[in-house]
Amino acid sequence: MSQFTKEMLAQIDQTTQDEFDLGTREAAKRKEGSRRNAYQKGLREVQDVAGKDAARELAEWIQDEIRTAERFPTARNVRKRGAKICREHGHEISTGSWLGA
Repeated sequence: MSQFTKEMLAQIDQTTQDEFDLGTREAAKRKEGSRRNAYQKGLREVQDVAGKDAARELAEWIQDEIRTAERFPTARNVRKRGAKICREHGHEISTGSWLGA
């Protein structure tokens, strides 16, 4: 995992700590593996396709979802948003890509 991706995940983790009480964080930790994997994969894929600015935009969207909706975005929502961000930055997403799934 790149240092950039680690930093983006650390910011998402900090948002989780800021926004949720301990009980909610404990429940989230039980699901953390799949959630964190989806966020990591999404950030990496978006960065590979559209660059760091686009990946940062995805990380900010994930944080905004945690803050405003008070929920964790699903892997599907991360894929859809990541693909949308890439397209907005002028990049095609292949159907074989994790973002295009």
